Amino acid sequence: MPPAPIPDNEQERLTALRSYEILDTSCESAYDNIAKLAAQILGCPMATVSLVDADRQWFKARHGLPVTETPRDHAFCAYTILSDEPLIVPDAMCDPRFVDSPLVTLDPGIRFYAGIPLVNRDGFALGALCVQDCQPRTIDEAQVEVLATLTQAVVATMELRRLMRQVELLAVTDTLTGLANRSAFLNALQKAIAAQRRSGGRLAIAFLDLDGLKHVNDTEGHEAGDRVLREVAAVLVSTLRQEDVVARLGGDEFAMIFVSGDVHDGAAGERLRVAIQRRMRACGKPVTASVGSACFFAAPADAAAALAEVDRLMYQAKAAGKNRMIHRDLAPDVVCEAGAAT
Repeated sequence: MPPAPIPDNEQERLTALRSYEILDTSCESAYDNIAKLAAQILGCPMATVSLVDADRQWFKARHGLPVTETPRDHAFCAYTILSDEPLIVPDAMCDPRFVDSPLVTLDPGIRFYAGIPLVNRDGFALGALCVQDCQPRTIDEAQVEVLATLTQAVVATMELRRLMRQVELLAVTDTLTGLANRSAFLNALQKAIAAQRRSGGRLAIAFLDLDGLKHVNDTEGHEAGDRVLREVAAVLVSTLRQEDVVARLGGDEFAMIFVSGDVHDGAAGERLRVAIQRRMRACGKPVTASVGSACFFAAPADAAAALAEVDRLMYQAKAAGKNRMIHRDLAPDVVCEAGAAT
């Protein structure tokens, strides 16, 4: 079987597909019911909601098929996404594009295929709603129209899913900095504590409060203060590992969960303090950070208790002169201090 040509907008198409965060998700009745209905109305034993990824077609829903995905080179739908029009294959054994496809020559032995591309509102064909049969056949114009209507229902369901995901993201995102917000951080911290209880290991977190932001707000205005907050957020994101969690809790307070690495000595918190100091100096802002960090060798009681501990250490850093980091290992009961006001 010759591989289908790659669409000219392939990278944009794949970016659009992945924005739905639907690949490799579990079965959902909304999609399953549409596939089943398509098979029943068109009198076919098989139907799928197929999404064409970079090197595979993955079935969000499937009726009458035992597999969850196939290589893209074997996929009828890889041809369907090349056009906005339906693809009708009355007999795959008579079509040079598909005659030697394993889906035709082997199980399930597809002979008939009808698919309509799933075109989103931006014009990208993400996959197809299709029906298949093991016998050669065709369908009339009214049946194609029914399949097109069901395809629109699939696209609408996908758009609703993406919208809901965007709403969920807004609910857990700090709008000024783009970081996780307080609610998202506490949820992530509670999950990290639960994981520590199950598997052991260490849990390290830090609490950071900016020194001098009020002065920027009072002398340069809140717009300048907001720019400082965004700069600090960028420093935190670039300094931490991708798997770490960073959040703005509110005002000039930030918190971090260090998921990986050797963090029991407070080095991670000190890196953040130094990085913020350097960036603020480069920006000409009199802003530094006071940091409290802790490594829990046993799981804390809950997220509130863990956050209260690093909050207390942060205030110790403030009281000791600001622009410093105080770290505690719990246990052994060892306190480390780094940094000095400049």
